[in-house]
Amino acid sequence: MKGYKVILFDADHTVIDYLEDEKAVLRELLPTLGIEPTEETVCECDDISNETWDSAGLNKVSSPYIQKEYHRLYVEHTEELFKALFAKYPSNADPKATGLRFLKMLERPSILCEGAEEVLSKLAGKYTIGIATNAISALQRPRLTAIERWIDRVYISEEVGFIKPLPQFFTHILEDLGVKKEECLMVGDSLSSDIAGANASGIDSCWLNRAGRENKSTHTPTYEIRRLTELLSLLEEN
Repeated sequence: MKGYKVILFDADHTVIDYLEDEKAVLRELLPTLGIEPTEETVCECDDISNETWDSAGLNKVSSPYIQKEYHRLYVEHTEELFKALFAKYPSNADPKATGLRFLKMLERPSILCEGAEEVLSKLAGKYTIGIATNAISALQRPRLTAIERWIDRVYISEEVGFIKPLPQFFTHILEDLGVKKEECLMVGDSLSSDIAGANASGIDSCWLNRAGRENKSTHTPTYEIRRLTELLSLLEEN
């Protein structure tokens, strides 16, 4: 028996749904910019958002530069998002101000990912439940209120001072909770931040691989699941 005492969950795309949150905000925001919020336009905006996120290097969390500048780039990529959007759908709005407004509108309880409520509600009280997320504090804290009744601790990279996958991020968590690394399990959808960070810290990891992607990275999770609810039976076995 593993004897886990702490289950750490990544936030976005694991238990809270950034994609659906973003789309909901865009449906409200676009009309104020003179852009019709059709489903096609909203999805196109989401594609542009992913492109500007990639262009900013925010997926390259192993880069020392990104590790240092992550939170600044997190905010600044929204300006690039709306610059690209306004190039296709002209608007008199300022891209930088619109990006900041977009982030502000996201500061509200998140839509939950499939299976999150069932899993969190069943694990609460049996384990110490923590959220371990790379994010801007002012943005993420309000979004996490959607699940706060099941959560014991929240660890946000901007507050911790380090991002996943840096071992210092996880060391901070272990020291704060007063537990051994063997007593923790990290659950997340990202091989490069969640799984890599757990591996580097000696913490067991569970990769939430909803799309059934092939793992072409060098980061090997302890466990792999396709649906979040599979975590319940996995914990019963361990």
